[in-house]
Amino acid sequence: YELRCSGPDWYEFGDFCYKPFGDKKTWHNARSSCRNLGADLVSIQSMKEQSWVESYLYMGILKCEVFSFAATSNVWTGLNDLAIPGLFMWSDEHIVTFTYWAPGEPNNHNGFSEDCVEMLHQTGRWNDKSCTQLNNYVCKMKNSSHSPSTSISCSR
Repeated sequence: YELRCSGPDWYEFGDFCYKPFGDKKTWHNARSSCRNLGADLVSIQSMKEQSWVESYLYMGILKCEVFSFAATSNVWTGLNDLAIPGLFMWSDEHIVTFTYWAPGEPNNHNGFSEDCVEMLHQTGRWNDKSCTQLNNYVCKMKNSSHSPSTSISCSR
């Protein structure tokens, strides 16, 4: 078996590798951290991916291994409307095909410009937030192998 997510603490789902970070950063600093690793802030393309990210972020368990990280705050995603207010786009240039907003969101709360999107750590739902807020974050990158995979591997 070839391990297709390079380095420790990258977890595979489908064709992508994910790594959560427990330190808190602004959205721009979190994106820079991900990009320095050849990744980007997490984009979510489907309910299946949303559920997978939620299940291991918030319960701290990934199938057959205990996951060392449990989110202590809301988590930055790559979704933002920095380029065109009201038009949300993923920072990794994936097209927005799926959304999972919390009720009443996005709301640009009280007229403050809330241009970046976090995943709420209680519910997994999405909320627009000021980009200068400090949150945990998840990086995502394409895995190194090109063969399709849908299973989560437990090998180290």
